[in-house]
Amino acid sequence: MKYMQNIEQSGNSMERRWISIVSDLEGIDGAKKNIKIEIMEDGMPRAMAFFDIDETLAHLSIIHGPAIRKLFPNVDPTELEMVYYAGFKLGNSFREFDRMKGIYEDSQTRWKDPKVYWEERYLPHAKEIDEPGNLAHNIAAGILKAYGEIAARVADEIYENDPKQFEKSNIAPIFFLARLYSRLGIPIVGFTANAGILVKALAKYLKLSETFIDIATDEIMQGGGKELAVLALMKKLEFKQGVSVPKDRLIFVGDSIRGDIGVMIEVQKIDPKIRGTGVLVLKNKAALVQIKKEINEDRSLRKIADMIDVHGFVLDEVPLNPKGEPTLLSIHRNKFLEKL
Repeated sequence: MKYMQNIEQSGNSMERRWISIVSDLEGIDGAKKNIKIEIMEDGMPRAMAFFDIDETLAHLSIIHGPAIRKLFPNVDPTELEMVYYAGFKLGNSFREFDRMKGIYEDSQTRWKDPKVYWEERYLPHAKEIDEPGNLAHNIAAGILKAYGEIAARVADEIYENDPKQFEKSNIAPIFFLARLYSRLGIPIVGFTANAGILVKALAKYLKLSETFIDIATDEIMQGGGKELAVLALMKKLEFKQGVSVPKDRLIFVGDSIRGDIGVMIEVQKIDPKIRGTGVLVLKNKAALVQIKKEINEDRSLRKIADMIDVHGFVLDEVPLNPKGEPTLLSIHRNKFLEKL
């Protein structure tokens, strides 16, 4: 796979030109770090990487659980969290909270199954849900604003009381992958279905500002999904930072083949020059078997896997070095990385 090959070949470049750009993300101290980017012979970075946050870089149930319970206090908390997390792959929080409102305020219990919500509610009313000025969107946006404020306060409280909780929430192999990309001079950005106020807190407490240039939030996705975030991040890198984007060398890293990897197909509809690869984060071998089954049974997923060079990255199979750190360059790579 290209991204692994780049890691191994990084020392063989005939010519290197490094530049520094300032991250838009603040660290714990409020400062914004300088991020080094390597410019290749064609005048562009070797790639540009887009990382999802939830369940890709970190397990954030320590925040989402308490926050969603405060938003819907009269619902069984165990059921509430399961239902909420099931909607995380819908593409943006306007869809997620439109669904949650439907389930718990309008008695649309069928929507507990995200596929039913997608077919019955979202597809026939996509514009009303995604685009500002529509009642459904405005209601969902109001819920998102309230949730973002609650979740940010929860994150602040966790950090004040036990900052190590954030270290424990890290998904180490993917953080390590991001650091490898950073060492290669690849510009790294995030795209996440979370409110900006929460993402600002996460960037500090998860120390994302040390490697990430920027993170696109739900506010940027009004009118669509993560495809809008991708375009906005590319444009920002070019116009604000002055770095040309290698449109045919994009990398998408996430835990949803449809919502994180498949976004490339949606971006291609807007800009046919877009090309790239996908890294699908999977917890274990069972998850790998399940996604392969789903791809074989679902034409839309099969299309994504056929059009994009997608590899499953199995977290539990990543070997560790004597220090307990993930070893992505191991000869055992075929145990944790598999083409879908």
